Amino acid sequence: MEAITAYQSTECDIEPKVAVVGIGGAGCNVLSDIYWADGSVDTIAINTDREALKVTDADKKLYICKEVVKGEGTGGDSFLGRKCAKIHADEIESALCGYDAVFIVAGMGGGTGSGVAPVVADIALRLNAMTFSILIDPFSFETARTKVAREGIAQMRSICRAVAIVENDLVLKNMPDVTMDEAFKAVNSSVSRFITDQKRKLTGAFVDHLHLNKIEDAAAPFYPAADLQDEIKTHN
Repeated sequence: MEAITAYQSTECDIEPKVAVVGIGGAGCNVLSDIYWADGSVDTIAINTDREALKVTDADKKLYICKEVVKGEGTGGDSFLGRKCAKIHADEIESALCGYDAVFIVAGMGGGTGSGVAPVVADIALRLNAMTFSILIDPFSFETARTKVAREGIAQMRSICRAVAIVENDLVLKNMPDVTMDEAFKAVNSSVSRFITDQKRKLTGAFVDHLHLNKIEDAAAPFYPAADLQDEIKTHN
């Protein structure tokens, strides 16, 4: 009986190892907030823009495709972003190896977020990590980014079962009296809280399914993904 009790106590102390990956400008901005807000997750920043990556706060930073884009970013070219991610696939895989769950945060419409995120999601899934994506949709007036964003979101949904969308238009509609900077900060804070809450739920599910050796079942309560837009509306 004592042996069983000791085992159960040890099992309850087990938590999933979780990484949050911020990709591109918007994703890395959110990641910096998460880095300071939640020390229970590891933060990984991925960018093609060298200067933007330098000011990002993260546990690990991956500067990708310096030979191709010379540190200047992808210029909105998602095909170039995808190419950069594939060139650095081994480095990305090494950074994600060993995690039970991976949260991907990326802005859609730009070349890095839209192009790199699907590659990262595919790698995380091949590593058998439970993979969740939080994608930030551009404003409707950003017409040049809309087509790339639609394609990026469609790709992510074809790869990742759990996708939550932050619609910038709805953020402004729900917060009409704030500045753009204040709205973006509110989004960052809400995404951070959302991930912390999901990790808490995930920990309980992880322990419940651990003895079955079916860790993938622990993700079942999160499919489909929770409505992050409601989280933003509720907390701000």
